[in-house]
Amino acid sequence: MLLIRSLFRALAGLVLLAGGCASSPATGPAGSLVVERQARLADEISETSGLAAHAGQLWSHNDSGDKARLYALASADGQVVQRRVLRDALNFDWEEMAQDDEWLHVLDCGNNMGRRQWMQVYSIRWSALDAGGVADPVPSRLTEFRFADAGPSAGAYRHDNDCEAAAVVDGVLWVFSKNWQDQHTRLYRLRPDGQRHALVSEDRYPVEGLITAADYDSERKQLALLGYTRKRFSSSAFIWLVPVDQGQLQWSAAKRHPVSPAGQWEAVLWRPEGLLLTRENSWLGSSWLGLIRLP
Repeated sequence: MLLIRSLFRALAGLVLLAGGCASSPATGPAGSLVVERQARLADEISETSGLAAHAGQLWSHNDSGDKARLYALASADGQVVQRRVLRDALNFDWEEMAQDDEWLHVLDCGNNMGRRQWMQVYSIRWSALDAGGVADPVPSRLTEFRFADAGPSAGAYRHDNDCEAAAVVDGVLWVFSKNWQDQHTRLYRLRPDGQRHALVSEDRYPVEGLITAADYDSERKQLALLGYTRKRFSSSAFIWLVPVDQGQLQWSAAKRHPVSPAGQWEAVLWRPEGLLLTRENSWLGSSWLGLIRLP
């Protein structure tokens, strides 16, 4: 992820840094979703790239450069209250968390260079995280997958075989591609069963950017897709809110919203009051936890 952070900084170099470093909610343009700052994240989780919630705590992880380690965060102030290492796991490029009532899925799927064929899902039972001492490695189940219908890579950031977003929808893991070339995303469905899967996409959606995170709210029956635009001299974040009906995305009713203030927004999580986001430490500002309030 060092390369992607460098690229993001270069693309966003002309964005006003004051907006990214603001300590109070910014006023966004018409139609935008404004992120209210909730807490600054601890330095040890400054490369936050996934977000989940369980038993009154938030869970997150760093991307590449850290151990295969999960961090429990206090919801009130974003500080680390527990660290758990996964047994027999690696963190090559962890990018996403997805969850249901029984399982937490951690996706090792980053592929900016386009050289990676197989990606991994580490599935952890919440009961395993709840049990044992904090020093005890946590067991997980490994499922591997690849995008069988992805085209060949023309080099780093010149392919459509990257991945940073997933969500559990009606018991199935929905995995979304990050398309550097055509600025779309493809939807794949996966059941993390401990096997290897060659996946073929179900559909392709014109998201007009690079998708970095996803989450699904079963009460609202709505999917959130977080991403950013890829432009020559600037970059801006956005969120798609997409209705889901009988297990199908209703793209004709999808709405795209700019996100402000500026920042390297990396994770999204539905909560009763709206959407929680985490921002990775970058030239656009320090890492923090933010909230977009939604009705």
